[in-house]
Amino acid sequence: MSLPRLDAGEAYYTGFENFVAGDDKIVGTESWTGTYNGSRLHGVLSEAQHGVIGIGNAAIIGGFGNALTRTSSGNSVYVRRQLGLDPVALNQEVVTFSIVFGIKDSTTMLRDNFEFLIYNQSNALLGGIQMDNTTLDLATGKPRRLIYRLGWNSATNTFQYFLTSFNFLPETMETLTFRINFKTNLWTVSLSDLAIFQDLAFYTGTATKNLGSAMVKMAVKTTTSTTISPGDNYMLFDDYRVSTDALDTGLALTKTSTGAANLVWNQEAAYRYQLEYSDDFSLWKTDLPGSYRAATLTQSTTFNDPTIIIPQKRFYRIKRTYP
Repeated sequence: MSLPRLDAGEAYYTGFENFVAGDDKIVGTESWTGTYNGSRLHGVLSEAQHGVIGIGNAAIIGGFGNALTRTSSGNSVYVRRQLGLDPVALNQEVVTFSIVFGIKDSTTMLRDNFEFLIYNQSNALLGGIQMDNTTLDLATGKPRRLIYRLGWNSATNTFQYFLTSFNFLPETMETLTFRINFKTNLWTVSLSDLAIFQDLAFYTGTATKNLGSAMVKMAVKTTTSTTISPGDNYMLFDDYRVSTDALDTGLALTKTSTGAANLVWNQEAAYRYQLEYSDDFSLWKTDLPGSYRAATLTQSTTFNDPTIIIPQKRFYRIKRTYP
């Protein structure tokens, strides 16, 4: 697998092809850091080792089911990549984080949860997603594979796990995507192109909202004051990508069968959009019924010019305002 070309807005990408395969080989390469280094709880596997055909190298967290001395990191086994971006200051307020992952269950009764977390530049947690591999189905004894959203609860001033209505698949490589607008403070998370939730508040606490790092974490469930006992469950992950983008309204025009203008543009939740028109490219008007819209969802929207007598020429433009 060759390293893909970086896009203009791409802040970081790795398919782990440039990493040496082996235990504890993530930390120290391309500025990755982590915890429980030297404990065989994270590393890089070659395709021959992990057995997923066609993806080349992939990273792993977990998979070593031995009791270990608890360190100051507690039950948090993680690897993270510093990014150090202020999307709003860069006028690229939308950050997209995506990762391909798959979770292998334990062969023992010990199981752990796996998380993808976003931190700011002061190392304050802002939000994340948890793949729950510990809550069991009482009928089958197998994990229910629940997905939780980790968000700030302003009523209690603490982070809380909010259950979503989606589940991840066992031993299946899926793509998890975060789309975070750091200006509107709204985010959408998708699993293999299906939205788990859309345009929810990202972080409502007092910490500064910028992009410091993205973390891949195994939260060990079985611990004592002196030890942690992870299961031999593990998460394989690959194609780790972070990009920033400015908003693109992308106004497009086609004609209906009657010759009327049909306009389509991209709208971002929490913004306001005014469609303007002009017949001479000099005087711009805003009086078309329904041409002002306050967006509640991030999606494309359609507008048909209701003018009964269609002029020979007409020009259109979109003005976007916030809030």
